[in-house]
Amino acid sequence: MADRPRRPWAAAVDDVLYEVARRIPCEIDRRRMSRICHSWRVALRRVRAPAPPPPLPWLLLPRAGGRPPTFSCALSGFRTHPFLVPRGAHRARYFGSYDGEWVFLAVDGQGNQAQEYPRRVAQDHVLVNLNNFHYFNLPNRIRFGAVVVYPSPRHWYYRKMAIVAATLSCKPTEQGCIVAGFLEYFPFPGHAEQHVAFWRIGDDMVLPPFWEGMNREADWFRPPMEDLIFYGGAFLFLDRGEHILACEERPVFQEYGVELVPVGMFFQPRVHDKNETGLARYLVESRKNLLMVVKLTSGRQHLPTSAFRVYQKKKLNNGEEDEPLYNGMFQFQYYWSELDKLEGRMLFV
Repeated sequence: MADRPRRPWAAAVDDVLYEVARRIPCEIDRRRMSRICHSWRVALRRVRAPAPPPPLPWLLLPRAGGRPPTFSCALSGFRTHPFLVPRGAHRARYFGSYDGEWVFLAVDGQGNQAQEYPRRVAQDHVLVNLNNFHYFNLPNRIRFGAVVVYPSPRHWYYRKMAIVAATLSCKPTEQGCIVAGFLEYFPFPGHAEQHVAFWRIGDDMVLPPFWEGMNREADWFRPPMEDLIFYGGAFLFLDRGEHILACEERPVFQEYGVELVPVGMFFQPRVHDKNETGLARYLVESRKNLLMVVKLTSGRQHLPTSAFRVYQKKKLNNGEEDEPLYNGMFQFQYYWSELDKLEGRMLFV
């Protein structure tokens, strides 16, 4: 039997493959290139093309019918790649992500929990790595006391909860990783509450927070919270008044709860357009600066989302040209300065 003729492209020299590979910025496309044939796989392993640029966030696009989501790649002109996720995650609620392909998921719980609690509260929470499917179970219950007698209450109560948003202090595989988020639970039937929470990887329940040193400043922070981020070594929580609750000191986990020493970062109110309403607010780190992205809707256009605006955190009394005038109501420390241009930024929220 005559040997099959060798395909011309299979005999491409190493220099040619190197030049092709280094011009492919997407890591997924590079992997596919190495699977063209055995000779390419061996050659690419030998020539070692330079590493691709730092990966951009992955945009997972859900699809109807419970089909697996696709991955939209900004480096490939936003072409979509088929993407494998666990079957249980096809209909999951995504409530956060972390560098290294980690995502926070809430999947449908088991048993008759859906009859006892609202659907979002009757879900199981998990942290999954989309590369190797390594996962950590997250708490599904919160414990709180009815009659508080320091340092522990007389009676403990347990309730199912829904984690609304979460982030990490470091990779979950590193020792000492802390998870922060804000969650929703029903202490009484028909009455929902939301508050900030901290727990450790491996904890099976969330303990109540005990704030120190807030006093009257605590009245400025009203749930629901808008977003959170781990920035500059601290957990920052953004509320709807666009103030930030910063937890710079490491939480102390006790048997009765989590001790926190928060710092209030109060922002002078922005001047709002009467025809626009803020739908959501997000915290983003860019070029070592803290930004706030505001999603707006306009009553004139009758659209769900009419615009996005980006603001940068700045400190008052620094002599900036755009610094607002002090209104005399409260000793504000910061203000949000609107960015007219992104100056080459690419923001993912």
